[in-house]
Amino acid sequence: MQWCKQKFPVLTVLLGGAAILAAVLTFSPGADGWGENGRWRLPPCSFRTVTGWVLGRPLPCATCGFTHAFAYAAHGRFAEAFREQPAGTVAFFAMLAMMAGAGWTLATGSPPLRLRRWQWIALGIVGGALLLAAWVCKLLEAFCAGR
Repeated sequence: MQWCKQKFPVLTVLLGGAAILAAVLTFSPGADGWGENGRWRLPPCSFRTVTGWVLGRPLPCATCGFTHAFAYAAHGRFAEAFREQPAGTVAFFAMLAMMAGAGWTLATGSPPLRLRRWQWIALGIVGGALLLAAWVCKLLEAFCAGR
């Protein structure tokens, strides 16, 4: 039982990241910006749908482009990933780092680093600021393109 308490969360991070990585490796973003969303049967972004109805112009949500950014990054096309969604590209590399840390923890029994509470808070603030900045860029891009 003790093993489950200690290792299950770490194993979940490792296997969850591997599942996400396997999924995005099967995804090929298309030149039209939609890629294989139809084949994956992904529902349309609710935020884009609602803003399209209310404002008459669909606007991207804060995470619009994450799937494409992950897919580009997984295929080694990092410039395209960053251009699609900078925060998504950073999240992709954060996921890889978490997977590596989980692997290290499973192999050695101790985490690769220990962060203090204020460091976790700082990481959250930086991540939130990055997501907000990327969203502002996506909104500006949508307004400038007239979409």
